[in-house]
Amino acid sequence: MQNATIARKASKALLTPAGWPGRRRPGDVVILLYHRVGVGRSEIEMPVEAFERQLEHLCSEERVLTLEEGLAGDPGGGVVLTFDDGYRDFAETVVPLLVEHRLPAVLYLATGLMEAGDGALTWADLRAAVATGLVTVGSHTHSHADLSGASELEAEDEMRRSKGLIEDRLGIACEHFAYPWAVGSAEAARAARRLFRSAALDAWRTNRAGRIDPHRLGRVPILRSDGSFFFRRKVRGGLDSEALLYRALGRGPWGRG
Repeated sequence: MQNATIARKASKALLTPAGWPGRRRPGDVVILLYHRVGVGRSEIEMPVEAFERQLEHLCSEERVLTLEEGLAGDPGGGVVLTFDDGYRDFAETVVPLLVEHRLPAVLYLATGLMEAGDGALTWADLRAAVATGLVTVGSHTHSHADLSGASELEAEDEMRRSKGLIEDRLGIACEHFAYPWAVGSAEAARAARRLFRSAALDAWRTNRAGRIDPHRLGRVPILRSDGSFFFRRKVRGGLDSEALLYRALGRGPWGRG
């Protein structure tokens, strides 16, 4: 095991008591955040075998909700699956596993990736994913823009461009948004509230029953170094304190703050 992985696991172990044995209460919603599956070795790139074990655990032990159910305040609460960006591994690896386990998920798409190619999804891939009845496509801006310093006009342009492409190419409504890098601003928030029914912003935060702001949803990043133990802690809302580690480092696991 690499030294960096050991250090990450040790840090999680130190932080776990703050949330032990699990803080998710009835009605709470934990939104899991994934990026890539089956490629690379960074923190946000999950091995296929680990991802399959995680889905099996969710199927057997948890209530997996659609985003709509989570926003509606399902009294039992549960877990929502989300994926960011829009690389080809989503179609090649993730969607077949979602279909096998009959699990719904949201893909927040950075539409500019489609133009760049180089491992990105195609519109045909996305149409096939949507046709499963399990995948909802939301916006992740067009250029995967950092909106923390964007003006309201700049933020709205990024959002409208992405939303418009999704709706035109897929023939569906694009009603949900996620901020790239999990950062935003008051200006970007005003644009998001005008254009979308929901927006995911905060990293490492469980959405509490009765206090869910649909335009400031919290998500929990699932990372390569989690393993089964820390994955289960995150699903139960018991490792939101991992945010403290990345705030101390001044960056997120994806390489930005």
